Amino acid sequence: MEVLSIDLFYYFACGLLSGLLIGAIGIGGVILVPLLIFALGIDIYQSIAASIFAFVVSGLVGTLIYAKRKVISWREIKFVWIGAAPATLCGSLLLSSVSKELLTLLIAFLTLGSAAREFIHKQSEPDNRTIVIEKGKLIFIGAVTGFLSALSGTGGPLVLIPMMLWFSVPITIAIGLAQSIQLPISIFATIGNSWSGILDLLIAIPLAVGIAFGTYCGGIWIKGVPTSQIKKGVAIILAIIGIAMTISVLI
Repeated sequence: MEVLSIDLFYYFACGLLSGLLIGAIGIGGVILVPLLIFALGIDIYQSIAASIFAFVVSGLVGTLIYAKRKVISWREIKFVWIGAAPATLCGSLLLSSVSKELLTLLIAFLTLGSAAREFIHKQSEPDNRTIVIEKGKLIFIGAVTGFLSALSGTGGPLVLIPMMLWFSVPITIAIGLAQSIQLPISIFATIGNSWSGILDLLIAIPLAVGIAFGTYCGGIWIKGVPTSQIKKGVAIILAIIGIAMTISVLI
């Protein structure tokens, strides 16, 4: 019983750290799977399943926040969800048949991509222009985001935001869509992972609680603190994690 309690605390702590970064600077979900794998020695499949289950919390909170700010484009969300739901379910059902090495490389690639984006991203003024994207492209974006997120254990923003920016979608709109897509991804991935038998709720629930608490505290903690240097520091950590994961496969 004591060992179980310690394990639950460690899972909560991983979720808390990830949530603090999400709430404070908007990135942090990508570190969750590497933390579980390398810090706690959790199997990669269970780590992915537990992490994506936990992101339903941040997705719900993020959707509510951006809906309140009136920057969520509900037209785009509808078509993005249409693409994301079935692709996420397919990805989660395929997860257990994909090799650990390939999954590790995918997570490393997304981690390095997140780090690179922070290094090259320039702060710009909020842009609330209305951009009309064909529904076919929105469905495609949702499908790619859902499929890759299901295989990597990320909630969706890591894949969706760069794709949206590629289509010149204003950053505020892209972030709102990225927050909302976590809901169908988390729900349908959890359905698929439960069906495959790789979801361990003893890991997933403490992670979700930790993310919820951390996201709330992170949002409060960061007020009045310049985030640019913190983001660069996190980006360096992400780069190190991505390189380490790549080396672990190649060696």
